[in-house]
Amino acid sequence: MELGIGLIKKGENVGKETKGNMMTKINEIIDFLETDTLYVIFSSCGLKFLSLRKDSRAELVNLKDTRIWENPRIKLLVNETYNFLRSGKHQMPLDFTSFTDFEQQVFEIVSQIEPGEIITYKGIAEKLGKPGAAQAVGNALSKNPVAYFLPTFRVLSQRGLVICRSGAGHLREKFLVHEGHDLVKLRGNYVCQRKKCRGGFF
Repeated sequence: MELGIGLIKKGENVGKETKGNMMTKINEIIDFLETDTLYVIFSSCGLKFLSLRKDSRAELVNLKDTRIWENPRIKLLVNETYNFLRSGKHQMPLDFTSFTDFEQQVFEIVSQIEPGEIITYKGIAEKLGKPGAAQAVGNALSKNPVAYFLPTFRVLSQRGLVICRSGAGHLREKFLVHEGHDLVKLRGNYVCQRKKCRGGFF
């Protein structure tokens, strides 16, 4: 099911300039994310789930379908994604209420990392006053429900950037380069051991 088709307000028009601006933003988003489909779940508090991969629990957003442009939530999603790609920051309301207090604290710290900065799992644990909780921090970040809106790509292990050719690994590296980082300097000696990622240089 495509989100927002039934939410268009009758009689509400989108001007040519607005359509043109939206199309420009959408094309830039598609070019960077390398996909024209997103899977989302919204709650009354904000965006609860976002994925670039098909998820049966979520609703499909086809970015190329102009019928979504008049859906306020999708318009906000597009605008804040565009803002994030341009500035590294966004104002997308996020709903983390289903997560534990500890996980929400981790998410809050990650959301405050400035564009271009990097922190380690241990660094986050220390900020929380729990220096021995680096693994727990990593476990929390592995549950990131909102993709790039929670910039977990700015968090690395002390070993450096994991070399990985999977979709998530590729996008992480793309964001890091986008924010001015040299992947050669960030890479450690750890290589992802999944079959499709093994030996993952590209």
